[in-house]
Amino acid sequence: MKLILSDRELGKLFIMMMLAAFLFGVAGLVGMLVMQWVTRQRYAKEDHEKHGISQVNASRLGGAVIIGLCLCFLMFKFVSGHDFDNAGPLGIQLWAWMAFLSSSLLGLVEDIDNDLLSPQLRLMMLGLFFGLTLIIWPEVIPNKTGYEIIDMIMSQPILGWTIAVVFSVGFINAINMADGANGLVPGIVFIAALIYSSVIGALVWEILSIVTGVFLLFNVISGRLFLGDAGAYGLGAALVLAGFHSVNAGYIGIEFAAVMMCYPCLEVIISMARRKIAGRSMFKPDNYHLHNYIHERLKVNSRSRVAANSLTGLLIAGSSTGLAFIGLHWNLLSATDKNWGWVFCGQVAIYLLVYLKLSRVQKTTAI
Repeated sequence: MKLILSDRELGKLFIMMMLAAFLFGVAGLVGMLVMQWVTRQRYAKEDHEKHGISQVNASRLGGAVIIGLCLCFLMFKFVSGHDFDNAGPLGIQLWAWMAFLSSSLLGLVEDIDNDLLSPQLRLMMLGLFFGLTLIIWPEVIPNKTGYEIIDMIMSQPILGWTIAVVFSVGFINAINMADGANGLVPGIVFIAALIYSSVIGALVWEILSIVTGVFLLFNVISGRLFLGDAGAYGLGAALVLAGFHSVNAGYIGIEFAAVMMCYPCLEVIISMARRKIAGRSMFKPDNYHLHNYIHERLKVNSRSRVAANSLTGLLIAGSSTGLAFIGLHWNLLSATDKNWGWVFCGQVAIYLLVYLKLSRVQKTTAI
């Protein structure tokens, strides 16, 4: 394996390292060097044509790198004498870690040996992981949403458990489906980690915000490291557990949670409905997502193989989770304010209008 970098690659690496050091300190530098090393390996490579957006081949091990770095930094804090408390999921709660790591390992198997496990088997295994987690840890099942009918349904042991498991598996699948543009899912997770670090206070969210921030820089500038299934499954599991816990604890409202995770949830619902109407499998991947259409428009005016891809991801992440962060950070609305529901309705309307417009333009261009 050659470690020789071209002048252009060296320039990008220098910029990435300077930004990582400035924004995240020593941890940022360490993370950037590890990510650069992983991209030079020959295993777990992603074909650039798979998502219909990327124009460079890249490593699928970004999620594994994020999880590995988070565990290393947490271990460093532990041996340094940091006092861990029981501050919600992934702070120290054992069963949250079990669901998180099990989901990540399932995705890692797929990253290393693509298509080894069928989509149906992966869904069943995710259901098993979360089913066991919510049996052992039923307190996290969201039954304090502030809506009497929802809370009554979710408080029924079997029914609430079933809905929570189905939602968890569906949400993870939504995150995986949305992972098609540089900076899209990493941007969503980075912003969400900043929010959860503020409202939950668990150290792991502070560390995750640093690691995903470094990954976001690397992913957006180089385009050579993807989250892969380990990242989509593991980070999706972390987000859904944190969302359940935060709603039940009164840290955030379900309206705020909907704004945070608007894009992946809308994308999976619209995509499955679209495939069903077309008479195709609802679970078979395609390249007719909103991020594909936005990328096609941006690509026309860009000579870079990475710029249009990255701008697509950042634009969508900023329009969904970014709105939640801005509203909370600037004290425009509290995280429990029900007026976030109107923001979510606006996001849905904009999504549908843009999707319909760009899909028609794409079909006209194809003809």
